[in-house]
Amino acid sequence: MPATPGGLSGRRALCEGCGRPLVACWCGCVRLVENLTAVLILQQSDEAGHAKGTARLLARCLSRVEVRVGERFDPPRSLDGLVLLYPRATGEAPTSPSIHQAASMATGVAATTLVALDGTWRGSRRLLALNPWLQALPRLALDTPPPSRYTIRRAHAHTQRSTLEACALALAALDGDKLRYRPLWQAMEAFVDLQRRLAGHPTPSLV
Repeated sequence: MPATPGGLSGRRALCEGCGRPLVACWCGCVRLVENLTAVLILQQSDEAGHAKGTARLLARCLSRVEVRVGERFDPPRSLDGLVLLYPRATGEAPTSPSIHQAASMATGVAATTLVALDGTWRGSRRLLALNPWLQALPRLALDTPPPSRYTIRRAHAHTQRSTLEACALALAALDGDKLRYRPLWQAMEAFVDLQRRLAGHPTPSLV
């Protein structure tokens, strides 16, 4: 992507695509995907500038996506077809679909938009509390997700995944098409490799 003067000092050129210094540009990690189910990402303000966050990369990859940044969000005109990607409440019976049951939603209505909360675990709970309309949505829970590939940032629970990973799993289940969303995993791997190189850590061998 073209470079623009960056920083208050103007010494570091920034990429126009990702807004990061050219040496840390992740535009080469983008893999385009025509997603069938739309995605609405509600991003906590503090997460918007996090260098290791995956939401912006995910948004660049998907064809049908909207990102909103803040704390309180106006609800859409209709909540029909919206599904919240979020763990079940403590003690809640598994009436909401798990990642393996997503194709047949408990509501009986096919999902048209996946809503994802992007932030720390505490931040996502805050978004949920500040936006009651989110609590009214059926939830899609990642009960038993595969091992995380997001090795550059520690999760607080074994079921927590980065925004890109969680959405890739959910979209593949909702649309019943793992192959369609394989490029998202390629984008994730390229992003993780980049971050490791920037940190001076070699990429682990897969052999």
